[in-house]
Amino acid sequence: MPFDQGNITFRICSLPEPMPTDSIERFAEYAARALDEIKDEPQWGWVSPRHLLDSNISDETIRAAGFYHLCLRQAERKIPSSLLTAECRMVELARMAEKGHERLGRKERKTIKEEVQQRLLPKMPPQISGMYFAIDCTENLLYTSATSANQLDMFLGFFKKSIGFEPLPYTPDVVAAERFELDPASIPALGISPDPDRADERPNGSLGENFLTWLWFFQEERGGVLPPTKIGEFSMMIEGPLVLVSDEDGAGAVESVIRKGLPTQSAEAKAALMVGKKLKRAKLILARNPGEEWAVTVDSDFVFRGLKMPEGEAMDPESIFEERMTNLFIFQTIFFNLYKRFLEEMTDSQKAREYQENAKKWVANRRAL
Repeated sequence: MPFDQGNITFRICSLPEPMPTDSIERFAEYAARALDEIKDEPQWGWVSPRHLLDSNISDETIRAAGFYHLCLRQAERKIPSSLLTAECRMVELARMAEKGHERLGRKERKTIKEEVQQRLLPKMPPQISGMYFAIDCTENLLYTSATSANQLDMFLGFFKKSIGFEPLPYTPDVVAAERFELDPASIPALGISPDPDRADERPNGSLGENFLTWLWFFQEERGGVLPPTKIGEFSMMIEGPLVLVSDEDGAGAVESVIRKGLPTQSAEAKAALMVGKKLKRAKLILARNPGEEWAVTVDSDFVFRGLKMPEGEAMDPESIFEERMTNLFIFQTIFFNLYKRFLEEMTDSQKAREYQENAKKWVANRRAL
């Protein structure tokens, strides 16, 4: 989904240096090729965000309100598996009848499959898909819809090939080190289970999981009201579905997924916290003024899914895009301000102990509705 419409799923990356002055020319050099040039290998190339067939890369098509907005398109020809199986079987049956055999050897069946693929592939219409991204040149940030590991690797590699440097994906560790200059290894994974039988267990959870768990505690302790900021006063709420996880004795992740009713107030949520599980995924809602609401599902590795932003008032396409990017900037600013507060508290030994003690009481005193 492009960044100028609908809900967006994305990762954030930082740019190690400003975009080159000839960025448009560099993107244009690797623009997507015509579909009739697609042969037996997938082809990658840049297109404008207008649609996946628009390989016209220019200032008018990929620049809006000072932002770059493009899409990395993949195009490839594929043979549906059911069609390939049927076509191969037809040839195999004809060969067996011709030779008077009841079956064919593996080598011959492999050869038949290769011949069928060579015959059918050029006839298949190309299938196309895209990964969108937007660049905030003022903040040196890149937002991309490439969220899976494979997508991200492909996107980052092609971006470097085109522009000359590789964006740095924001993970909890990277944000701590690069944005806030704090050593991620110095952030303790505090156990907050009040169960005395678990007092001697090794605290678990990744940095992101511990942050989301702290965020849940923080917003409930404050009644959902966040500290004032330069961009306004915000309230926050954690909602389900919730995914809580623990790594018990290194045996692998054990997840609890809570969807029904009021997940945050459920007996299942308390039970998961009691056995030392940490929050891996949850829905986060931020609100500022009436009608100004950001709702998104946050993963502990800082992938943001289905972000819904406030309804805008702009009418023309460029103003709509600028308004949406402003709302995206507001969201990430508040989110990372909260993350900074978490990091600062956890690196202060006294505040970290206070959090651990208060969080244990928070878990113990939870009432299931």
